[in-house]
Amino acid sequence: MVLWIESQDTAVIALAMFALCYALAGGIFFVSTIIARHRIAGDLKALTPVLLTPLSVIAGLLIAFLASRVWANLDHAHGYVAQEANAISEVVLLAGALPEPTRGAVRAGLRKHLQFIETEDWPAMLAGHASLRHASPGLTETMTALLALKTNDSNQHIAQEHAILSLENALEARRGRILLSSAVISPAQWLVIFLLDALVLATLAMVHIDRRVTTAAGMFIFSTAVAASLVLLAVNDRPFSTGGFVVQPAALRQVVLE
Repeated sequence: MVLWIESQDTAVIALAMFALCYALAGGIFFVSTIIARHRIAGDLKALTPVLLTPLSVIAGLLIAFLASRVWANLDHAHGYVAQEANAISEVVLLAGALPEPTRGAVRAGLRKHLQFIETEDWPAMLAGHASLRHASPGLTETMTALLALKTNDSNQHIAQEHAILSLENALEARRGRILLSSAVISPAQWLVIFLLDALVLATLAMVHIDRRVTTAAGMFIFSTAVAASLVLLAVNDRPFSTGGFVVQPAALRQVVLE
């Protein structure tokens, strides 16, 4: 269910996360009001409030750990796009020192690769089924053209070697962004977050079981904090997939091939 929520727009993600957290708090509050009418309520109230501290710390550490990974993935996503765009630009620049027809073949292959990114590669990542098995025909043709060049000119030979290295960097960047497109917070991790949230809310309800206003206020404050944190995680969790914040190939669109 959470994976479906992550694939929605930011507004829908925020609404769904707040609804889930408030619904969980409401359910626990309702159960606590029923239990408060029975004799067991006195025993539950004796539960020490100190228990809230370790539960809250565990929940906070888990959210912080996941947030650090999400922010790192977001930075890597921008880095892969910039790396690929810079590598392609370097190949174009170096191709200017190569003779025809290699120069034309290199630019034609890179043009095909950029078209492939727009029409196939990026939509596949957004849909969540991008695969390294589906190679870019443009990069393959460009590499073939560079490797097929045989020249005795030292300047052209140096340009050829550097162009091949830059093309390898482009391939590495594409590989990185495709692998990153499948990196998500697992359902088990989401489940643990909601479980810890429920434990804190239940403990809060037991400690203040005879004070409904206090219980409701505490639950509302804690649920709001958790919901806001989860919205940030869900919005930024999959930078190369639909839903929330999505990294666009803006840098690749700015590459000049001529």
